[in-house]
Amino acid sequence: MKSLLLVFAKTPVMGTLKTRLAKSIGDKRAFWIFQQLLIKTDSVLKKVLQDVVIFYSGSNPSLFNSIFHDFPKIPQKGASLGDRMAHAFQWGFKNGYTKIVIIGTDLWDLDSTLIKKAFESLDQTEVVIGPATDGGYYLLGKKKMIPLIFKNKEWSSKTVFNDTLKDLKKHSISFLEKKNDIDLFEDLKQQPELFKLLKKYTDEK
Repeated sequence: MKSLLLVFAKTPVMGTLKTRLAKSIGDKRAFWIFQQLLIKTDSVLKKVLQDVVIFYSGSNPSLFNSIFHDFPKIPQKGASLGDRMAHAFQWGFKNGYTKIVIIGTDLWDLDSTLIKKAFESLDQTEVVIGPATDGGYYLLGKKKMIPLIFKNKEWSSKTVFNDTLKDLKKHSISFLEKKNDIDLFEDLKQQPELFKLLKKYTDEK
């Protein structure tokens, strides 16, 4: 069985990302946080056993520089986040993968054990999902296309996770532990290690 880890990532351009966080700490610090999350994600990806493909949004992927150097990069396609995720899963299944998991780059708690657990869960159920504390999800995995879950959602809202569960009533699901995406200053404060690194970075400037 071929397994694929899809990673949704924005190219790093200051002022275009982590906008909600930037309102609290400024564009420069928010950009630095974003870069640390990319570095952390990249370090985890190098340890996973599955194939990895980066689906990126934004400008030229060369802006990632050395980050994600080991992995192929494909531009996201679609108007909404749901459309773009559906396209990425379709690409994976068309290319012969039988277990596909998708993540973003906002999770400081990401590690290879979590990824391994997600793929192992798909041995028992049709879907695996990692709920986020903001009402969305940080990870989604499937063994076949389920188009409905990518439609009729208010993406980036607190209803996404529950609305997705409603669409999965007829499917078996495994749940991972709830995790905290870094979107707001309050999220950042819940990650002492990252918050401490930011303070050190700020003090050195």
